[in-house]
Amino acid sequence: LQPTTVFYEFLPIEKEAEEGRVGNKDTAEENTLFIEQLTEGQYYEVIITNLAGLYRYKFGDVIKCVGYDGEMPLVETAYRKGQFLNALQENTSEEAFYSALKKTVNEEWKMKLIDYTTVEYFARKKDRRPRYTVYLEFDEGSTRATGREQRQITSLTKKHIEQLDYNLCQSNKAYGHFRSTGRMQMIDAIVVQRGTFKRLRRKMI
Repeated sequence: LQPTTVFYEFLPIEKEAEEGRVGNKDTAEENTLFIEQLTEGQYYEVIITNLAGLYRYKFGDVIKCVGYDGEMPLVETAYRKGQFLNALQENTSEEAFYSALKKTVNEEWKMKLIDYTTVEYFARKKDRRPRYTVYLEFDEGSTRATGREQRQITSLTKKHIEQLDYNLCQSNKAYGHFRSTGRMQMIDAIVVQRGTFKRLRRKMI
């Protein structure tokens, strides 16, 4: 963050993210915080004002405060608001998906997620019901116990995927309805190599 060139305000959205809802635009400005008021571990939507003419402008970026360097908060980009997965009108917001993924990775898988992306997938020949496919990149420290050994995560078990699917059903009731009626398949999760998203961003530039 460069507070000398841009005036920042931050809208806490942790409660909205947990419930899978988009913030109330009419009351958002009433709850904004200044840069020195950020709390470590909290998520915020960024609102900026600058000399170029932007006034309380929402980019849609959601950041996480990961700590402080002196009095300056350290942040990382978490996701973007207003993006949806929509295979059967279930409208899974990115907030709802990230909430389910974060809960699963942190509380059940006990892994450290670096990055992810999710797509709607329709192309199976035998079963044409839609499903989500999420591509996940984990930190090198994420391992799975195999007997006495600790092996680097290269794939997920069926139990892992069932846990993620369950949490997503809880995060978005419409998705849960389509899963319970069999109209959507269980989510699929694919682990990619360390550095995949970094290489992808370089190619996109």
